[in-house]
Amino acid sequence: MLNEKRLIENFIDMVKISSPSLNEREVADYLKKILLDMGLEVEEDNAGKDHNGNTGNIIAVLKSPGKRKILFSSHMDTVTPCKKINPIIENGIIKTDGTSVLGGDDKAGIAAIIEMIRMIQESGDEHPEIIAVFSVAEEIGLLGAQSFDLDKYKPDLVFVIDSGGTPGTAVIETPYAAKGKIEIIGKAAHAGLAPELGINALTVAAHAITKIRMGRIDEKTTSNIGIINGGTAVNIVMPNVSMMYEARSFSGEILDDLLAETFMIFQETAEKFGAEFKHSVKKGYNGYKLEENSEILKCFEKACGNIGIECKKVSSGGGCDANIYSGRGIVSINMGIGMSKVHTTEEFIKIEDIINCTKIIYEIIKGI
Repeated sequence: MLNEKRLIENFIDMVKISSPSLNEREVADYLKKILLDMGLEVEEDNAGKDHNGNTGNIIAVLKSPGKRKILFSSHMDTVTPCKKINPIIENGIIKTDGTSVLGGDDKAGIAAIIEMIRMIQESGDEHPEIIAVFSVAEEIGLLGAQSFDLDKYKPDLVFVIDSGGTPGTAVIETPYAAKGKIEIIGKAAHAGLAPELGINALTVAAHAITKIRMGRIDEKTTSNIGIINGGTAVNIVMPNVSMMYEARSFSGEILDDLLAETFMIFQETAEKFGAEFKHSVKKGYNGYKLEENSEILKCFEKACGNIGIECKKVSSGGGCDANIYSGRGIVSINMGIGMSKVHTTEEFIKIEDIINCTKIIYEIIKGI
């Protein structure tokens, strides 16, 4: 039986622990103690070493020999500001005092998974093998999931709890994505005495930017330059400029074509001005799209129906750990848990939503 008091207390305890990306050590130690006290097999992998963080992914397993293996995943890291989080419960909502994020993204998911496992243990019912993965550095590029050894655990299905939208929301389509640095290397010269001897990298970049496609390209695709840096002094022709670029599309082919077009425009423009073009843009993760008749979607729909919650199938322009797992051939889905205004100091979550999400994943385990 779901213990609502225990579920919410665990969530509150976790959000009070600061855990910015690559600095999740304290919350990882908190989780390891809880999971070991629950009698689970617990391991910390090398994700921290892989990405210069202070902890690895935490993996806990509730064994069930001979049964199927089901993986549930949420991430430990949060965006900033998260140094001192003061959670407040008011009218059935958990929020902060307005000086920090809450961290429901994604500690609400962690709390739901832990309570679901406790419910399974306390029921004594048969169950598949449950693998709980609490990943690091999700917010800065899904780094923890990239380091996780899927081959070691071999899950049959993956349920990631890391989406906005009320419980019952299933993210069935996510984009392919690429990001990295674009650079134009020009030539320095004194801006007041001999500007004609220089090549202004910003001028080159500006000409290229007016030609590339930016913003919403079509219903499947977006493109953006979000950060620009360059120059050494106001009286020197800008010798170089760097831009952080990203593009996303629900179609891998469209994304490839857009990247090739963008790079060609920058290359041709740079050559025209006698400058040099370089880039380090790479595809970070693949998108996924679930078929209507897929086992994982049917399982999710049934679990929602069992507790009278409507199943809502949506597309999302963002990525999550499910993209990494899907890209490695394991059928995955991202689930809504009701987190709202995430990545802001106005973040909040309804207690009812944490409870309902826990009920859904419990029904998922009962139905497999």
